[in-house]
Amino acid sequence: MGTLMKTITLLTILVILFTPSSLLTAQSSQTKRLVIIDAAHGGADGGVIVTDKVREKQVTLALSQLLQKGLAKDPDIQVKMTRTSDKAVSINERRKIARAAPAGALFISLHVNAGFGKNATGYEIYFPGFKTAPEDKGGSKAILKDMVKNKSLNDSVRFAQILQRNMEKVFPRKGRGLRDAPMAALNDLTLAAVVLEVGFATNADDRKKVMDEKTRQAIVEALSKSIREFF
Repeated sequence: MGTLMKTITLLTILVILFTPSSLLTAQSSQTKRLVIIDAAHGGADGGVIVTDKVREKQVTLALSQLLQKGLAKDPDIQVKMTRTSDKAVSINERRKIARAAPAGALFISLHVNAGFGKNATGYEIYFPGFKTAPEDKGGSKAILKDMVKNKSLNDSVRFAQILQRNMEKVFPRKGRGLRDAPMAALNDLTLAAVVLEVGFATNADDRKKVMDEKTRQAIVEALSKSIREFF
């Protein structure tokens, strides 16, 4: 009987997890969707050098603030920032904020790329890797943990695909693909999460775009549109 009850409970949770989003929305129309905007670096950690006077931390904060302002117009979306000023925020602090988020939330970490020579250009989107092995191989808890993890990974990929489509309007034919990578900020989270590298500071054209207000606004519009499509 104990095994039967466990099976029934597991199937019930499975049905809840994979209920069409339209039904979930109808059942919880008063619940706002949470977006966590993570401006990479901050404080003593300046990130990559963009210009003589500008570091990555300033670009990511500016983009985050623009995105927060744009999403504030949507009554169905709630925004939480990992930082709102030039202060240091550790990876663990960022992960703590993400882990405290309710089911169905979205985590977006903004970065500026560098390296691969001066010719590397365009944007990159990372999502949590699928290669991490489960810690516990057996039991109902392990099964449920894997189900939640797989759903968050699938949602991450789905959002990454939406974002890739919309970012093409900002960087035409310069998408460097979606990358399945185990990144510290995204590891073992149970919500949809991506890292967006908005361009290469080591490329002259990308550097101009990253510093251009119109391009920044276009990036934010691509993000806003993707978020609304995802939800």
